[in-house]
Amino acid sequence: MTDGPGPASGAESAGRATPGARPGPTSGGESAAAGEAVRARFPALADDALAPLDNAATTHRPRAVLDALVRFYTEANANVHRANHRLGMAATEAYEGARRRVARFLDARPEEVVFTRNATDAVNLVARGWLEPRLAPGDVVCVTALEHHSNLVPWQEVCRRTGARLAVLEVDDEGRLREPVELPAGAKLLAATRVSNALGTIVDTTALVERAQAAGVPVLLDVTQSAGHLPLDEGTRAADFLALSAHKMYGPMGVGVLRGRAERLEEMQPVAFGGEMVESVDQHEARWQAPPWRFEAGTPAVAPAAAFPPALDLLDELGVPAVRAHEKALLARLLEGLAATAGVEVLGPRDLEERSGVVSFVVPGGDPHVAGTVLDLAGVAVRAGWHCAEPLLRRMGRGPTIRASVAVYSTADDVDRLLEALPDAVASCRDGAPNH
Repeated sequence: MTDGPGPASGAESAGRATPGARPGPTSGGESAAAGEAVRARFPALADDALAPLDNAATTHRPRAVLDALVRFYTEANANVHRANHRLGMAATEAYEGARRRVARFLDARPEEVVFTRNATDAVNLVARGWLEPRLAPGDVVCVTALEHHSNLVPWQEVCRRTGARLAVLEVDDEGRLREPVELPAGAKLLAATRVSNALGTIVDTTALVERAQAAGVPVLLDVTQSAGHLPLDEGTRAADFLALSAHKMYGPMGVGVLRGRAERLEEMQPVAFGGEMVESVDQHEARWQAPPWRFEAGTPAVAPAAAFPPALDLLDELGVPAVRAHEKALLARLLEGLAATAGVEVLGPRDLEERSGVVSFVVPGGDPHVAGTVLDLAGVAVRAGWHCAEPLLRRMGRGPTIRASVAVYSTADDVDRLLEALPDAVASCRDGAPNH
């Protein structure tokens, strides 16, 4: 397993105090393993012109990832699996080496790792290639109320085409799954997130996966917001399918991962057809390669895949438990500051142990998009909107929201810049004019 102990997993991060920082239990808010210590590795953040707090949408990339992209195009630019010249062999090794590296990070086997365009593509592959052929009218597909549209709409569509029914596991008023979780009779799959991208709620996926699999229900977990933020749990290891995107964990855009247990991938049919995924072809039929290659039709995203391992190397170097401690300290600092800011209402779990990476808040009576623009003018990047989780935010009775999200390079100063600019943003989004 690769996200092991890492440096000082006792790093609940005492950190340093920022001049003018709000006092509190986490007045430093960053660990020695992350924050400013690692920020210098990210060229996009070199000038500190922007406080980057939109990391749940995408993360920045370290220099090592950018160098790996350039290195592929200058030293190994060829198609994979199709040539025995030196460039072709170098490209194949870079691509298949990335598959082995991802497998190691996920505590899986290389043949269980399918490269996709992104996590959405991975979910759709399971929906169309594995689940749809198994559904009949009256069957049930389960999701949680916490899902990103990418882990909801594909299941809606599969149910619409097959006559199956979609069942939603509800949340309480803090955005936590209601306990005990009861799966309906006739369930054929449970699709669940490990961390809500809109609220930051951490789902107890160990208990959830155990309960579902004990009832004979396969599980797909969307780990897009937890990979690189939380250590692997037993539920993540045991799930039948995992979906993630490289760009949410310091890797390139354009490549995602479906980790499917070997027996599940053997059961799954390809949904894209053409070159590369075939073993042999005649005029009337084709025979597929073994998994995972049967699911990777055409020329894959070789360069982004080849540049993904340095991002995983960074996470292993820092240690995911230390990253979690660093981010948790920043979240505590942010939540404390928001509680002291008039006119702001925070959504999601009150218990910090139940939250990862994300804080969403609203300004009752105000326009979050105006607030986001004012914050941008102050040099703070946050996201305003529904966050591709409209049903969840409507369930919470709040939305659209302003969302701040932290990463390994986030600092206490980033949080403080948001908190210092927020009163003006609150006033502006209510009356449409800056509060000077």
